[in-house]
Amino acid sequence: MDWLQLGLLCGAGFVAWALNTLSAGGGGLLLIPAVTFLTGSAAVAPVITLTELMANPVRILAFRRDVDWTIVRWYLPGAIIGAAAGAWLFANARAEWLQILIGLYLIGAVWEFRAGARERSYEARRWWFLPAGLTVSMLSALMGTVGPVLNSLYLNYGSSKETLVATKSVSSFATDVIKIAVFTGLGVFSGHALAFGLATGIGAAVSTFAAKPMLERMSGRQFRTVVVALMAMSGALMIWKQHELVIALYHQLANGVPTGIGVAGAELTPRRP
Repeated sequence: MDWLQLGLLCGAGFVAWALNTLSAGGGGLLLIPAVTFLTGSAAVAPVITLTELMANPVRILAFRRDVDWTIVRWYLPGAIIGAAAGAWLFANARAEWLQILIGLYLIGAVWEFRAGARERSYEARRWWFLPAGLTVSMLSALMGTVGPVLNSLYLNYGSSKETLVATKSVSSFATDVIKIAVFTGLGVFSGHALAFGLATGIGAAVSTFAAKPMLERMSGRQFRTVVVALMAMSGALMIWKQHELVIALYHQLANGVPTGIGVAGAELTPRRP
């Protein structure tokens, strides 16, 4: 670990979270290649969680008047349970197939919202944020990040661009505290992971001041277009991360070799971070 490495991580955090603000998500996935290249894959989930923990309070402060607290009250109970469960599973399971399925779902947003031209594809109910919080927080802790997978629910609920960004930041901050606590208890947070997370977190936090004026100038249509584009890009990145797995499965199926895929579609073999 050296100052150049930390500087590159800080810059990567700034760029990724500026785009995260403008698209209400996807920053974590955009940051994964940089974090993996500079630190190794084992540090991805703890580093991105710490980055969010540092960046979200700044974003909450900047957009404090736009938070929809009714959504937060529905989202948090399930999200807290899901974050704790997912962080524990992080040390005990693998989720390659889940990433592929989520990637396909994110790419599907292009058709769901007609590339941003369509305001809603269905009418979401407020209580839906409870099971959504449980599921998404668990997957986020397990895989490091699931990208802007909740954006579809927010858009179909009718949230404005500022409300979407602000409310997601509050919800994410609360669950990140739980994930950090569990990661620390499991020994996943090494000294290097802490330093890497602080570097990316500083860059991510500063980026809010550059991105906020740009978000305010965007129209609703422009915002939806960017959101959908980043959802599709995030989905493509998630699938590309598992391209070797897809190729291996293809060869196994072609040769009639059993795949060993579990009931839930994830290969649940013990691992160490």
